[in-house]
Amino acid sequence: MKYLNCSKIIKEDPEVLSWNEDIQVMHYQANQEIIRAHMCVPMNMIGIVLHGTKEILGCGRKMTIPAGSGLFMKKGSYLVSDKIEDEEKGYELMIIFFSDAWLQSQIDTIFDCKNTSEIQVEDCLWGDIAVLEEDELMNSIVAQFKSYFELHQNKERIQVLLPFKIRELFQILISSPKGYHFEKRLRSFDHHQNPDLVTLMQNNYKENISLEQYAFLANCSLSTFKRKFVQTFKTNPGKWIMQRRLEESYELLKNSEKNVTEIAYEVGFETPAHFIASFKQKYRNTPKKLRQQL
Repeated sequence: MKYLNCSKIIKEDPEVLSWNEDIQVMHYQANQEIIRAHMCVPMNMIGIVLHGTKEILGCGRKMTIPAGSGLFMKKGSYLVSDKIEDEEKGYELMIIFFSDAWLQSQIDTIFDCKNTSEIQVEDCLWGDIAVLEEDELMNSIVAQFKSYFELHQNKERIQVLLPFKIRELFQILISSPKGYHFEKRLRSFDHHQNPDLVTLMQNNYKENISLEQYAFLANCSLSTFKRKFVQTFKTNPGKWIMQRRLEESYELLKNSEKNVTEIAYEVGFETPAHFIASFKQKYRNTPKKLRQQL
């Protein structure tokens, strides 16, 4: 299991640009993919994907961020994957970390730039993450940040300018066509709280992740996660996940034309054989025969 401790990564990277302890800017590059690593984010974060694709599992759903787009994440715990689309270019991400205190000191100035778009109701489902869609102005200022890492003789001058440039980036993000996603996160800003356990499980039971990873997403130890789970669902996590997957598969057999193999993978089974055996144990029939009876 790979762990990404952002605090440690920042300290070990000599190229990080910093302003006091409130702002850190990193130009992250990698030639190897990362699959579902535990990522601890100690400060709030904006990331713009320059090459490759980032996937995030957190706040009750999975998000995919392609090159050219970005994301805003509140501090907390997430499962992340960094995928390489072009081996020659590898994976590349521009990262900006900022503290609660700095954001709160800048709120009034940042919101001088208004977004007149209507806020969508479904936006509330995205929890602590906002996807930042590709935007020319956003990419222009990110290119400036990237160029700063090549101006070694001016590092001290650049670090003094960071708060002003990041405030400019925030205003660009708010003014973008779908900037209400980002603006809503800033306006509802608060300390990261543990995700609701029911929401966490209902949105992730199809994912092939371990109980340790569920506990990580719930911001608690494995033993605490198991205890809270039994208190909430009156059964253990393994039995509940299996039950939900089989119930979902039953509905798909009844209401869709997907074949048994497609259904097995969709609801989270690693093999069709495991799905068929588990299904037969619960429903006293194979998926194929039960479908014929429905």
